[in-house]
Amino acid sequence: MDPEIAAPAADESRELQLVTREVTIRAETFNEAENTVEVVWTTGSRGTRMDWRRYELIEEELSTDAAHVRLDRINSGGPVLNSHRSYDLSSQLGVVVDGTARMSDGEGVATLRFSRREEIAPIIQDIRDRVIRNVSVGYRVHEYEITEREGERPLYRAVDWEPYEISFVTMPFDAGAQTRSSEPAQGGFPCIFRRNSPASSQERTMDPEDQAGSQSTDTTTTTTTTTDQSTDGQQQQQRQAPTTVDGAAVLTAARNAGLDVGAREELLVRHSSTPFNHDTLMADIGRRFAERDSSAQTINRVSPTVGNGATMVRAMSDAVFHRMAPGSQLPDTSRQYRGMGLLRMAEELIGSSGVSTRGMTPHEIAERALHTTSDFPALMSNAMGRRLRASYEEHEPTYRQWARRAPNAPNFKSVDTVQLSAMPDLMKVNEKGEFRYGTFTDGKVSYALTNYGRIIGLSRQLIINDDLNALDRILSGFAASAARLENRTVYAQLTANPTLPDGIALFHADHGNLGAGAAISANSLGAARTRMRKQKGLQAELLNIAPQHLIVPTDIEQVAYQFTSSQFVPARSADVNEFRQGGRTALTPIVEPLLDESSTTAFYLAASNGQIDTVEYAYLEGAEGVQLSSRVGFTMDGVEMKASLDFAAAVIDHRGLDRTG
Repeated sequence: MDPEIAAPAADESRELQLVTREVTIRAETFNEAENTVEVVWTTGSRGTRMDWRRYELIEEELSTDAAHVRLDRINSGGPVLNSHRSYDLSSQLGVVVDGTARMSDGEGVATLRFSRREEIAPIIQDIRDRVIRNVSVGYRVHEYEITEREGERPLYRAVDWEPYEISFVTMPFDAGAQTRSSEPAQGGFPCIFRRNSPASSQERTMDPEDQAGSQSTDTTTTTTTTTDQSTDGQQQQQRQAPTTVDGAAVLTAARNAGLDVGAREELLVRHSSTPFNHDTLMADIGRRFAERDSSAQTINRVSPTVGNGATMVRAMSDAVFHRMAPGSQLPDTSRQYRGMGLLRMAEELIGSSGVSTRGMTPHEIAERALHTTSDFPALMSNAMGRRLRASYEEHEPTYRQWARRAPNAPNFKSVDTVQLSAMPDLMKVNEKGEFRYGTFTDGKVSYALTNYGRIIGLSRQLIINDDLNALDRILSGFAASAARLENRTVYAQLTANPTLPDGIALFHADHGNLGAGAAISANSLGAARTRMRKQKGLQAELLNIAPQHLIVPTDIEQVAYQFTSSQFVPARSADVNEFRQGGRTALTPIVEPLLDESSTTAFYLAASNGQIDTVEYAYLEGAEGVQLSSRVGFTMDGVEMKASLDFAAAVIDHRGLDRTG
């Protein structure tokens, strides 16, 4: 073993931190009634670990002898955690069932019982479905037996160790995530290192941070002696060869290049057998860096793990939206955040920026997430905006069935809509005659967008309480409010009977589109249809417009459907109703409660907006429908979300509309 990387002296006692290791879920043992599942939490298998203090690789093995494993702690309600988080009660998913942790046939087995809390139900469901299948055990080693092996890594065999928690994690144990330290202020726990005499071909492992301090001097004895001559030759070769770098330089260069933990460990393993100099190290890192960024490698490395800030925010936003709309599809990149509370997401975002949240209160985490980074407000704004939009689209205001949507308005200035007469009739051209110019008449209607809006407050309390249900109800309420506003704006064009540019009210005898009050009948519908058929254009040309929609208040809904239903079969020819579905001039009934406020008996006919203009509506360009914007609160402690709607409607032509009553 290299004299510079010495193992601990025999019977040395050192302070070690907590260690984690991957275990196995037996999903087929899930008990629905008891909400339990069995896991294998150790097989004692040997694994390579890295001493990050000494940059030394070791082999670690956990003894599965029942006499070497302390089970009292884990058998007394040992916690089942989310990703080894132990500083927040919301992170506990369940407990180890008392007395079920045991050593059996070289394996550590335990039964876990999950909590029935609603907020973790999605996590438990993913465990049932084997979406979450990575589990890690946290343990403490109280005593290692160390065996030095020529030409191999030292073997650290834990002969007195204690499991203390089991966690479900997004990624299994690896060299970069093998240890979860306690708070530095709390210190570690004592561990004894007993060193066996050197053996030639045995096993050897290392413990994460423990071996970090390996700095003993009594393992520097060499087993083979060399002559002074050979030593001098080696020294001469070393003087002539380029200077090699140490492990710290290898690790620093790999980190600066953005290589992942696996690549960093590969470099250190190679360096331990064939030391790098500066040139060879840079060449190797450059090759790995190029491979990592190549398109093929990028495709192969796609995984649910999220690294950069923008991708993390997008994945978290999708997860929050999925919580508010469970029927929506959850992308693979967001599954690791499924069921995660808002406060936990705030922790993750803060941690991704290099700030530790250890020791922070929920209040401090929420405060920092809201005021020191734009990621969390962006996350919530994105998710809330999508939910607001989805709720808005779920509402189908009745006006959309008959009114015409105009092109989006570029700004809030007046929008001019031109009315055109029919094209002039074609005229006979005699032999050697000339074609004559025709003329048409136009009119103009102007209207402008109006801005509507309200502010929603996302407070620190809502984040801490993780009250997404309340937020979802607020968003759904605003979406419904926006849809109602549009509906009112359009139907006000009918009920208010506005004055048109010709100086005459929309429904007026001079316009030939107003009938005397009468109940819905074949006669009253026929009279309204006749009035619409006789409408003339701007040049007094006959338009022959046929009605398509029957718009009624709720009080006469039943009568309207009776006269338009396709189920009506006349017994006599006199009973034939041409307005039913399938009839010669079938009408589609549209029922709107807003009309009851004006009249409970009046009804309207509307032509197809593809045949002639009636009422049109418009949105602002780039802001179709309800929109959401956000800013860090000034008048409140949190984030202010502004829901806004830019919308307008106007009557364009009276000829396609008729009113009776």
